[in-house]
Amino acid sequence: MKTTTALTLLSFASSVLGHGYLTIPKSRTRLGAEAGLDSCPECNIREPVEAWPNVTQATVGRSGPCGYNARVSIDYNQPKTNWGNSPVVTYTAGQTVDVEWCVDANGDHGGMFSYRICQDQALVNKFITPGYLPTEAEKEAAEQCFQRGTLPCTDVTGQSCGFNPDCQPGQPCWRNDWFTCNAFQASNRRACQGVDGAALGSCYTSIA
Repeated sequence: MKTTTALTLLSFASSVLGHGYLTIPKSRTRLGAEAGLDSCPECNIREPVEAWPNVTQATVGRSGPCGYNARVSIDYNQPKTNWGNSPVVTYTAGQTVDVEWCVDANGDHGGMFSYRICQDQALVNKFITPGYLPTEAEKEAAEQCFQRGTLPCTDVTGQSCGFNPDCQPGQPCWRNDWFTCNAFQASNRRACQGVDGAALGSCYTSIA
């Protein structure tokens, strides 16, 4: 199930509670799958992890901003032959771009997601230096950098920024600066399928 969002921004990162990966622009995870090295691209997540109702409390640990897949022992934070050595796309300020991410149906837990930019070039360089494997502390520092650079939904004029239906007033998740999926148990277009209603099988996952 693919989910597409149109945004006006320069760069971004996405975060969602569920099993999925960024497909457009091509994430390192997608590149690993296309190279035949990663049989479960949606498995690049840290488990167990508590990220609800406080969507910013989870640490990234070994996963870092680029992902670590324990099933195939691939750390995407380290540039390799098939990823991390050159930009996959270049944007200009003010450009409207399409962002697409893929979530498997069984792992679609709904929740919320955000787009972010990290502007600490010295830190970013650690993730684009060929052969270098960032330390866990550097991975967490990158996560904090991205959190500081969250691009609020509410900053876009005319943007519809709702509250998550599975969250209640007073809970940490009761915020509309992040983007939201539908209710986990919604009768129609449940959870993150509700972002664009993409059909099952519209993007690749190893599960469903």
